[in-house]
Amino acid sequence: MFTLLKNRAEALSTRSHVLVTLASFAAFQGTRINLDALYAKSGHPVDYATGQLAFSGEKILGYYDAMRASGTFGIYVQTQLFDFLFILSVIAFGICLGTLISRLGAPGSLVRKIGGGAAFFALAGGTLDAMENLVSFAMMQFETAIPNGLALVYSSFAALKFASLTTAMALALTGLLVGLGAIGLRMLRRPKAA
Repeated sequence: MFTLLKNRAEALSTRSHVLVTLASFAAFQGTRINLDALYAKSGHPVDYATGQLAFSGEKILGYYDAMRASGTFGIYVQTQLFDFLFILSVIAFGICLGTLISRLGAPGSLVRKIGGGAAFFALAGGTLDAMENLVSFAMMQFETAIPNGLALVYSSFAALKFASLTTAMALALTGLLVGLGAIGLRMLRRPKAA
């Protein structure tokens, strides 16, 4: 799947690739803004990272109970459903940006590998986020006690997601800096016309 998506992005003309990357960034920002608003409206008692990294069925059930008591648990369910759109936007933007950065380098160059790595980890992070969401729907079925094993799986997916997306961002920044640096050096080395 990754190879197919990467190849499709790389097959675009440079102009089209830039436009698709900008469009995917706009989709990412739009879904992020809406997701943040839904999350706030749900009244989840802690920030999403704290909630996702609870590693405790008891803590997660406490968060759910707080929203059930305030009548906003249904909004939280909507938030989790909407999160799938955000995940798709993260994957699209990550693959588009990573492959666009890889264009800064020659085939087989370090920049190509770094850009491809950024795209891969964006896809991995999004996939792990989707798996985390699916487990959250399983946890929502419990009203008296969430099994700790299920909470452990949920939080493990979240931790791996955060690690993957952080790696993707670090690789994208590194690839951009190395790629632009290489272009700058090539420009300085060009012989000047007499």
